[in-house]
Formats: sequence, C-alpha cells, structure tokens
Amino acid sequence: MAAKARIVATILLVCAILLPLLASAFDNRPEFLEHDSSKTNVTISGDNNIVRANNYDLTIPRSDDEKRNERSLKEKKKKKKNKKNKKGKKSHEHEHEHEHEHEHEHEHKNEHEDEDETFDPTIGGGQQGTGGFSRLFPGYNVPPITGEREQPEINGGLREGFYQKTCPQAEQIIKDGLIRAVQNDYTIAAAIPRLFLHDCFVNGCDGSILLDTTPSGERVEKLSGTNGVTVKGFELIDEIKAELEETCPGIVSCSDTLAYLSRDAFVASGLPHYEVPGGRRDGTVSFEANVAGNLPLPGDTVDQMIDLFMKKGLNVEDLVVLIGAHSIGVAHCFNFLYRLDEPQKAQNIDPRLGNVMRFTCTNQMSTLAFDATTQYKMDSVFYKQLLMKRGLLESDQILTQDIRTRGFVQKFGDDEMGWFNKFGNAMNNLGSIEVLTGNQGQIRRQCRVVNL
Repeated sequence: MAAKARIVATILLVCAILLPLLASAFDNRPEFLEHDSSKTNVTISGDNNIVRANNYDLTIPRSDDEKRNERSLKEKKKKKKNKKNKKGKKSHEHEHEHEHEHEHEHEHKNEHEDEDETFDPTIGGGQQGTGGFSRLFPGYNVPPITGEREQPEINGGLREGFYQKTCPQAEQIIKDGLIRAVQNDYTIAAAIPRLFLHDCFVNGCDGSILLDTTPSGERVEKLSGTNGVTVKGFELIDEIKAELEETCPGIVSCSDTLAYLSRDAFVASGLPHYEVPGGRRDGTVSFEANVAGNLPLPGDTVDQMIDLFMKKGLNVEDLVVLIGAHSIGVAHCFNFLYRLDEPQKAQNIDPRLGNVMRFTCTNQMSTLAFDATTQYKMDSVFYKQLLMKRGLLESDQILTQDIRTRGFVQKFGDDEMGWFNKFGNAMNNLGSIEVLTGNQGQIRRQCRVVNL
C-alpha cells in the first residue's frame, strides 16, 4: 500500500508541475483562428481586445504585443489627426477635400500592414499631391508643371509667346497703344496693316520701311512713290517702341511690334483674336530702289498678283484672303479714278459707284471708303460688294472674273466665319516672309534709325 501511495503522490506531483507549463504554452501560441472547414461565410469582427471569427469559432485573447501594436497605431492616427487639425487652421478648405482620403488610406494600410503606415518610397512618398491625378492615385506624386510651355518654332523660326519670359508685358503694351490710337483716329486701324504688308513684301518683315535713314545714306523705302503719303502710323510705332524700351530695354524688335500691332488693329475692327508668332529681328538696310516690282499695284492683272504672291511664299487663297483687309480703310482717287475714263474698264463698275466716284473725287488725293457700308468693320460685306461690281480698285474687282480666284470670293462672301479662320493664318504667312531670326539683324532701340 505504501508503494502505491508513493506512486500516486509522484504522479500528482508531476501533474502539478506540467499542467501550468502546458497552460502557459497554450496561452502564448501564435495567434490564428481555426474553424471547421465545413462552415462558410466566416467574418472577422473586433470587440475591444477580442477577435472573433464567428459564433462557432474559438475566442482568443489578444497577446500583449498585439495590444501594444494597436495602441501604437491609435496614437499615430491621433497624432496625424491633430497635425491635420493644426494645418487646417491655415488652409481648412484644401485639407477638407483630402481628409476622408487620408483616413481611408490609413485604414486600408492597417488591414494589410503591421508596421509603419507610410508608403514604400520606391512606389511613392506619403506626401499628397494637389493635382487631379494625385487625388485619384495618392501613392503617385505628380510634380506640378511650373515652367511655361515652350512653343514649337513655326513659320520660319518664329514662335508664339516669344516674349513670355523676356518681356511678358510686350503684347499688352502694344495692344494698349493701338486702342489709344484708335480712340483718337479710327483710320489708323487700316493704316497699320498696310504698313506691315509694304514692309514684308520689300526685303522681308524686318522693319525696313520704318527707317528714316541708314548708314549707307541712300534713299529709304518709305520715300518711294508707292509708299510716300499713302503710308502712315510711324508716330504710333515710335510711341509704343519707347514704352517697350522703358519696360524691357533691347528686347522687343520693331518688326515684331509692327506684326503684333497689325493683329490688334484687325481685332479692334471686329476680327476674332489670333495668335501671332514672334522672334523677328530688325534689318539694317532700306533702299527705295527695292520697292519697285515688289508691291501689288491697283492696276495689276490676276497673273501679276498671283506671281508676286507666289514669289513671297503665298498662294492664291492667301491672296484673296488678304485682299479682304480692304474691308476697312480708304483708297486715294488716283488709284481708281482712271477706270471711269476707259469704257472697257468702266463696264466693270456699278453705275451707282461710278457716280459716287465722280462726286467724291474732287482731286486726285481725295479718298473713298473701300466698303462704304461697314467702313470700319472687318466683315465679309466687302466680298459681296465685289460680286456686285462695287470694288474701288481694279485689282480687287478682277478677282471675280478669274476662275482661279472667283470661287474664293464667292466662298468668303457667303462664309464670314470661314474667312475669319483663314485670315489669321494668312497674316502669319505674310509675317514670316524672309524674316531675320536668331543672331541675324539687331533689335533697334529706335525704329527710325539703325543701332550704331
């Protein structure tokens, strides 16, 4: 009996030692949930420090490490929220847009990560972007575009927005100058584009028509008979150029000033705004002898006009489009009165217009509006007048008689917006004739004289 009693006591002693050890091992086993594989739709829910799968599964207390991790995450979330609130005082509206995204992003990370809540730097930092793409995909930081878009070179090396960095006020200064001038004298709106064409067709768009003198001492372009008293606007260009030099010394060329000014003159007269490429530089020569044969004349034939325009890199459509500039402005009587004295030419003049010509032209220097109906407005009425034989200049009127040009006259007369759309392109084609760019020519400080 004594032996049996010692055996039982030994067994009880062993059990007393082993059972606490087994219980401790069980409590510290890895945390996972086992459930009957026959059960489906297992859901995970949390309640304080307890994790449950479903009513059929075991309930396992969380380990101390897990509790510490949870508290750490809660503290981080609380600190982040406090930081947001402080930042929100400075820019409340901006943070409010992203607050729910940050919270959703934080919860999403807690479900999948037991470590830090920041993004992997190889994917993208935790810094939130401000663009629409960044808001949709917060893990990717798209840097904002801070630099100005560089325009590609067009029309012989010129480009739009040429002065955006070097003199961003340039085009506004030129526009304001034109508006002031038009308020004092509305006829200047037609005079400036005519000056531009007479510059570009002779020696290219280099501002050579603006020169009063050159180092060579020869007579300059503006003194030719084709120019002379029929071109004006020099004083306005002097005024605008002086303002440009005060704002941006040595930056804006006289030739570009004339190009922008011509656009603004048409826009002030009703044409929709169009962009004008810049980058022209000023020439240093101007010869009266170069004018002859390089400008269209009132008595030119269609063949002569087409040949001249083609030599300048312009086509037949450009010719008819640009003739529409005669929608505004006036013609001197010596440019058309001769038509009444030749019976064959007189047949192409509406009799009522002929009577107006005789009544108005008291002398050769008198003037008559190209389009008396809408004299100061750019519109397609001019083309309709041509189709009714009411064109002042013979070179304008014969465009309705040639198969190569008549169709364009009819088209633009019926489609004013179509003509508007063509006009800006044709003017830019004109403004790219034989331009000086890069290191060619110079930027004149005064448009009437060459820099020495």
